[in-house]
Amino acid sequence: MIDDIIAVGKYSCLFICSLYGFLKLTKTKLRFFNLLDLLVTIVLAAILHFATKNLKMLVPVGFLLLTFLYCLRFRRSVLNTTTVSVISCGMTIISMVAAFILSIPLAFFAFSLIKNETIVDCATAISSSVLQLLFVFLIYRIKRLRSGISIQSNNGTIEILLLISILSIFLMTLFYTNNIANSPLELIVLALLFCWLAFIIWWKKHVTNNYQKQIYKRNEMIYERRIEEYEQEREKLIKQNEELSKIIHRDNKLIPAMAGAVEKLIENAPDKKEFEDLLLQLKSLSSERNRVIDEYQAKTDSLPKTGNYSLDAVLHFLDSNAKQNKISTEFKIDNGAIPAALQAIKDPVDLNTLVCDLGENAVIATRHTENGKIFIAFEINNGIASVSFYDNGPPFDKSVIENMGKKRITTHKNEGGSGIGLMTLFEILNRYNASYRLDEKPDRDGYTKCVSIIFDNLHKVSI
Repeated sequence: MIDDIIAVGKYSCLFICSLYGFLKLTKTKLRFFNLLDLLVTIVLAAILHFATKNLKMLVPVGFLLLTFLYCLRFRRSVLNTTTVSVISCGMTIISMVAAFILSIPLAFFAFSLIKNETIVDCATAISSSVLQLLFVFLIYRIKRLRSGISIQSNNGTIEILLLISILSIFLMTLFYTNNIANSPLELIVLALLFCWLAFIIWWKKHVTNNYQKQIYKRNEMIYERRIEEYEQEREKLIKQNEELSKIIHRDNKLIPAMAGAVEKLIENAPDKKEFEDLLLQLKSLSSERNRVIDEYQAKTDSLPKTGNYSLDAVLHFLDSNAKQNKISTEFKIDNGAIPAALQAIKDPVDLNTLVCDLGENAVIATRHTENGKIFIAFEINNGIASVSFYDNGPPFDKSVIENMGKKRITTHKNEGGSGIGLMTLFEILNRYNASYRLDEKPDRDGYTKCVSIIFDNLHKVSI
């Protein structure tokens, strides 16, 4: 009985550490009701202990499986939950080993002072569990893990953590396996286990690589379209400059000459009404001159400048994409909004991805709307930057709102939508603690909804 209680206590500590790790890695804020998870860990520990009592080699697999099943309640994608659960369990096992090693001197000291073996076992288990909790807390204070992890990240961190975690689970399985050389069943179970874990890594890299290919392809499309637009603008400018130079060359001689002649005539003429025709001609020439110059100014690039070339290219891409779908666009950029946004998002690629994804979503939403229009505003309020996307398309589907940021979902699959852009958006929001707000009754007239990203470091989601 005492042995069962000690085992359940040890396993409860394992589940506490793994759930804490999952919350930290996914950057989920701890709330008061998370205290109920402590009771759940005891239940999970009891299930694990009694289910594997006669087959200890299944302890690591059962620990990982129960952690994964319980973490599904946080409503993240299955791939994301699986990846983070493996890493969380691996870090927990590493902390358990470190705590066990440090508790060995304490166990020897306890054995020398206390003769009751049960008391010594309880004291050793408690000290080891306390050290394990301390190690787990310190692990997630490491800078690389403190801000959580992103499944879309491609800096190699997730792959390294997965390999370390899988290795730790493998070694723990070997530790609990008796006479593995003479047990083919155990070998088959181990092989299946690690084939499954290897499949997780392969699938994660496959999804990441596919998304990166989409990003590269879209960026290439943006730059190619921008180059094409520059070439077209260049040809138009050459023609406009030729036309304007001819008129200016003519007017530079004709208008001053006529003005001088009129001045002399007016000086000597007793009746100025005789020169009304000449004055009208001068006014007509001047009007034509102004008209051509105004047309030239109107044909130049009217989009506002952000001060960031890559972000300007994204806005041009969205504007061109909207015009191809007969959607009107309007942009607003407050002074200081772009530097403040780039200060909040250290990587400009993330800001470009965010703007491009939400802008394309607005284009898709208004594509079949009569007199479709989009308004994109970079604003700053009390030093806090934000970017808002207004459109007059239909409201979000209920299923999209319910699964927003939790799993990939799209209502535009026939038009090439995959839902991965919205998932990436929430990955970026998690990475920079930005807030998301969906307003289906925006204060701007003529628009049906507004999606705002606020760089306030609060990581709130409001609908």
